[in-house]
Amino acid sequence: MRIGLFCTYENPQLDYAGAFREQTELVERIEVLGFEEAWIAEHHFNPQAASPSCLPILAYLAGRTSRIRLGSAAVLLPLHNPITVAEDVATVDILSGGRFEFGVAKGGPFPMQMKHFGVAKEEARDRTLEALALIEALLDGASVTFKGRFYAAEGLELVPRPVQKPVPVHMASATPETVALAARRGYGMMAAPPFPLKGLAANLAHYRASAPDGDPRLTLIRFLHLADSRAQAVEEARGILAPFVERMRATTAQVRPDWTPWFELDRMIADSLIGTEADVAAQVAALERDFAPRTLVLKPLAPSHAKRLSDLETFAARIRPQLRAAA
Repeated sequence: MRIGLFCTYENPQLDYAGAFREQTELVERIEVLGFEEAWIAEHHFNPQAASPSCLPILAYLAGRTSRIRLGSAAVLLPLHNPITVAEDVATVDILSGGRFEFGVAKGGPFPMQMKHFGVAKEEARDRTLEALALIEALLDGASVTFKGRFYAAEGLELVPRPVQKPVPVHMASATPETVALAARRGYGMMAAPPFPLKGLAANLAHYRASAPDGDPRLTLIRFLHLADSRAQAVEEARGILAPFVERMRATTAQVRPDWTPWFELDRMIADSLIGTEADVAAQVAALERDFAPRTLVLKPLAPSHAKRLSDLETFAARIRPQLRAAA
């Protein structure tokens, strides 16, 4: 199982340059620590998570790293021109020497995104799937003629061409229909930090039923927070997560009520990596046993850059060796 870092460009001080500088430092540090991957989120209109342009960020990180794989988590395809996305994906893949992982999604329950990018909520899924089909055709390198409901191309060849053939695709989705489609097309699956493990088990079963010979190549993202005792870690995590949970419950109640149960604080803490070193080692071992993720991606909870760095260093130096010894 690979280990990665999830980057949302936390900005508690409302200092954008500082947030980018700190996140770059974390990515560079995890490469030294032996992590295998870094994944960059796409978030819009949120000063606390300042990463709206994940592909330019990944191009920059390609030049600041040499070994780790770099992933988008995820490009919100309905908000972008798919031809531009294909060009950017190929560019990042070249600059990284073929280290790019292409994660995609249709976007969460955030009405401002759809409103200001001019996308009807009802069209988001269809736009995502159509855009991805066009992007994959372009990345394949042949001349593409494509006419869909939303996008078209006529005799178009992509310039430049990516290093990887194919560029790995990963899809973040909770709906059975999209999970089945991902399985049939051979996409990997992604599960964001709030996504319930119970629902993930059902999705993995549906994936395997839809493509018995397929590999979900699960990228599992989980919150991480360490302390000297389980009680202290949980108390600190509750304080950090509570405003996020309240905000997301209010948002989902308006636009995606079926998602509202995801944002239950105690359940979210139970599904995260929170506690002492021994607690977290046991939690990771359980995730590996129950879900066999290709990559476990860590999202440090602490708003303090020093604490996030400390938790990642502790995981690399003390927790991961325990896991390897027990394997």
